[in-house]
Amino acid sequence: MQVAYWTSAMHPDMEAVASEVALLRKHFFPSVSWGISADRWLQLSWRRGFGVHPRLQLAFRATTWALQRTARINHLFGSGGDWFHLRALHSHPALLTATTQAALCNRAMLAKIDHFVVEWPGARESLQTEGIPASQMDLIFPPVDVHRFFPSNMPAGPLRVLFASSPGRPEWLEARGIPLLLEVAQRLPDVRFRLLWRPWGTAYGQVLQELRQRELSNVELYCHCQADMAIAYREAHVTIAPFTDAARCKAVPNSLLESLASGRPVILTDISGIAELVQEEGGGIVCPPQVEALCAAVQRSQGELVQLAAAARRTAEKWFSAEHFLRSYQRLYAPWW
Repeated sequence: MQVAYWTSAMHPDMEAVASEVALLRKHFFPSVSWGISADRWLQLSWRRGFGVHPRLQLAFRATTWALQRTARINHLFGSGGDWFHLRALHSHPALLTATTQAALCNRAMLAKIDHFVVEWPGARESLQTEGIPASQMDLIFPPVDVHRFFPSNMPAGPLRVLFASSPGRPEWLEARGIPLLLEVAQRLPDVRFRLLWRPWGTAYGQVLQELRQRELSNVELYCHCQADMAIAYREAHVTIAPFTDAARCKAVPNSLLESLASGRPVILTDISGIAELVQEEGGGIVCPPQVEALCAAVQRSQGELVQLAAAARRTAEKWFSAEHFLRSYQRLYAPWW
């Protein structure tokens, strides 16, 4: 076995981290993914991965105790706070890719990791405050398939704003900016908003109830597994990520990368891991997580759509291509092959 990937993300068609792991597994074949996930009690799937519920962590540790030794590299994908995985890990070399900004485990657990990867520039600072030297970490941006997601003509009609970063838990709705987004929709009745929701968790019902109470006729809420996300971006003008809490959001969500590659500008708050990069490249509009600022950003995007769309595609090709992602990990793994 080449690489054992440890992750809580088990749905490569709908989760950014799972999609990254699937791409790496295909490139570094044969590799496997396993981990602890609260989504279900047990998942046994070669394509999606092998996962167990947190209450079965002792069984997970016993099973992986021997299996992890058969891998050339053990690679954790998630955060430095994934203590379920860090506690079970004991083989070397061990790598960790930080995809979210969460509270870190103690230094004894982090000491199990030989090398760290961060997916956005700001993550390096939090690791350095824990005493991890810069020489022990690399910045590798997550990938997007620029061949599958490509520019197309903008749809006719009123401005259409897409949101595609839904949480499963109701307590995460505020972190993803859903209350802000609904308030923006209420203030901009001439703009169409489409919210794509993953078919799991309990947050969907709460959002649906809120929509009914507000009687927002310009908001569409879809809860299903989108077979082809490229279609969703073609039907929109811009994609929005009104996040308010970095600890409960992926720093670089798939929806933003796929939107950029599709030539659809992004509107994101300044807590996003790629806010500064998007602003510098001109592929979208960055603003604070406030209703007035988001309203202004949506309205501004309509007037600058052509310029923003061209810059969005250039940004994806320059920073987030799958080819660059795989080459970077090829170089990183090389000393342990």
